[in-house]
Amino acid sequence: MLGWNISVFTQADGGSSPARNDSKEGTRLAVWQTGLSGLSWIDDLVNDGHAHNLGGIGYPNRYTAQAKYLIPRIAAGPPDAHAVWASSPEDILGPKWEGKTMIDRAVMNRCTADEWLVVVAWDES
Repeated sequence: MLGWNISVFTQADGGSSPARNDSKEGTRLAVWQTGLSGLSWIDDLVNDGHAHNLGGIGYPNRYTAQAKYLIPRIAAGPPDAHAVWASSPEDILGPKWEGKTMIDRAVMNRCTADEWLVVVAWDES
């Protein structure tokens, strides 16, 4: 599979300030798999000044942005998400591999607009 596995999390400390690369993840709001251009939406937010790239080279890449910028992008279906994930016979799939896009609306609804969230993107190439 060429693409990305992307998760959005609250911050364990409550998210009152932007996450750092070493910030602890809290509860997951969403997870999805996408193709090679699957980070273009978050890169656009970074370019517009609405998100921060915390670094990484795909193992993983980490970003932070306020809920008011992230939730509208994922609530109706995450950008370029595969509803059912692709895998190859040689892939090693662990017990936490979801296999399909998941959105936790209860967690999403508890987020405040100014809460800083964490986006974690794993390169699946």
